[in-house]
Amino acid sequence: MTDLAALTQEFTLQRAALRSRDRRSTAELRQELVDLHESWLRQLAAYAGLDSTRVALVAVGGMGRREMCANSDLDLLILHHQDESAAAMAALADQIWYPIWDAGIALDHSIRTVSQAKTLAGQDLKVLLGLLDARTITGDDSLTQSLRADVLADWRSTASTRLLELRE
Repeated sequence: MTDLAALTQEFTLQRAALRSRDRRSTAELRQELVDLHESWLRQLAAYAGLDSTRVALVAVGGMGRREMCANSDLDLLILHHQDESAAAMAALADQIWYPIWDAGIALDHSIRTVSQAKTLAGQDLKVLLGLLDARTITGDDSLTQSLRADVLADWRSTASTRLLELRE
C-alpha cells in the first residue's frame, strides 16, 4: 500500500468513526468533520506537490462556511496564477481528486484562475454564491482573498438584479 493509499484509508476510518458517534452536538460534529477533512486535504495537497506560492486549494459552499454535515460532499476549487500550465494544474488536480473519489466522497470540483472564476461567477449565480464563502485550505491565500474581494464587489454592485434572479 502506498503512502497515499494509507493516508486515504486512515482518513476513511476516522471519518466513519466520527459519523457513527452520536454523543455530540451538531455544531461539534460539524467542527470535527471540517477539521478532519481539512487536515486530510492539506496532506493530499502536500503529497501532490501543491506550490503554496502559485496555487491554492479552496473550499467553497458548505465547506467554505465550515458547515459540513455527516454526508456532505466537498466543493473544492484549485485556484492558480494565470501563467501556470493547464496540464500541470490538471495533473495536480488528479492527485487530489482521485483519493477523494476513492474515499467515496462526492466532489464538486474545478480548476480556475482568479479571472476565470470571477467571469464564471458573473454568469452563474450558483457559482457566485459559492465563492462568497471561499476559504483557503492550503496554498496561496492571496489568490483566494483577491477572488473573494472581486466577487463580493461584483455582488454588491449587481445585488438588486441578482437578488431577483435568486428569488426565481
